[in-house]
Amino acid sequence: MDRVLSGMRPTGRLHLGHLFGVLENWRTLQENYACYFFVADWHALTEDPRKSLEFRTHIEEMVMDWLAAGVDPEKAVLFVQSWVPEHVELHMVFSMLTTVSRLTRMPTLKEYVAQLKAEELRTQQKNLLEEAARKTADVLFARLEALADHPDRDAILKAELKKTFLESLKAAGQEGEEDLSYGHLVSYGRLGYPVLQSADVLLYRPAFVPIGEDQAAHLELTRELARRFNRTYKTRVFPIPRPLFTEHKKVLGTDGRKMSKSYGNTILIGEPKESLQKKVRTMFTDPQKVRKNDPGRPEICPVFHLHRIVTPAQEVETIERDCRSGALGCVACKARLLEELEPRMEALRDARAPFEARRQEVWDILEEGTRKARAMARETMNQVFAAMGMPRPGEGA
Repeated sequence: MDRVLSGMRPTGRLHLGHLFGVLENWRTLQENYACYFFVADWHALTEDPRKSLEFRTHIEEMVMDWLAAGVDPEKAVLFVQSWVPEHVELHMVFSMLTTVSRLTRMPTLKEYVAQLKAEELRTQQKNLLEEAARKTADVLFARLEALADHPDRDAILKAELKKTFLESLKAAGQEGEEDLSYGHLVSYGRLGYPVLQSADVLLYRPAFVPIGEDQAAHLELTRELARRFNRTYKTRVFPIPRPLFTEHKKVLGTDGRKMSKSYGNTILIGEPKESLQKKVRTMFTDPQKVRKNDPGRPEICPVFHLHRIVTPAQEVETIERDCRSGALGCVACKARLLEELEPRMEALRDARAPFEARRQEVWDILEEGTRKARAMARETMNQVFAAMGMPRPGEGA
């Protein structure tokens, strides 16, 4: 049976973006493939090393959502990345086959650096303005007394304050003019995390990797490293994994942006009934559809976006037509969405409840899955070291 490998960073409770974008796909894949699903805790540290302090709770909460969504430990291997040391071993091997220039071309790194630069520039600008204001205030207080009886006091103060403020801005700007390259913004681990990701995948020699289109560049690096290792050591240890693109590439949140905890626009897996109703009823809709009978634009509406995922197709066509014509108001449209979401959320809450009552069972599942994952990982690394000609303990002279 072909193997499939996929992972998720431990972020605590999951939302509908995870459910429709990942977990429902995992549930289907486990019926037809030998699936390995892992908690990517090493990867979470590339954003902030202090996140390790939250892992115990976040792993527990996340895996309970996996199980509630139907990911079955009897059909798939569930494990924790850092509990399998072979991930780090293969990462080290692949790091010797990857150039820095190749990593700096990764689109995700460029996006990450752009975000960091924007944050740093905002901080610099804030500090610059605060320093300029402080120096200007110092001049003001010093000159007020000196010019107390001068007939042109106001004009002189205005000119001197303007000069001081502009000079302060210029001086502060020159002090911060060093090149904002990625080097001082990105950790060694963050730069190399695509290599670790490649090791995660190839350690289990899968035929397929389920991904979104935004992860295609990372999988391509994985394929490159598989070919490079095989070519360098004249072996065929690693198959070349192929992508399985997910159906729902992006799930919109309550405000119309991509559903994300950082935006505060999520609907949790198993969201309690009262908060689910509140979130749906206050969802963003077409701003031009002010009154019930106004024609709407369902293509920009996150309510309709969720209808397309959870509502039967024939009804979705009716909802779209009636929205465009003005026959369907936003209140009724949201009420119809709740009719679809509430039973699903209730089923997820019910499925999650037994694990909430027996939390140790979650860790038992992960420990058993890790045992199975390590057996596969050791087999792969034995082949890797044999291909490389590296002596192992016990081989002797």
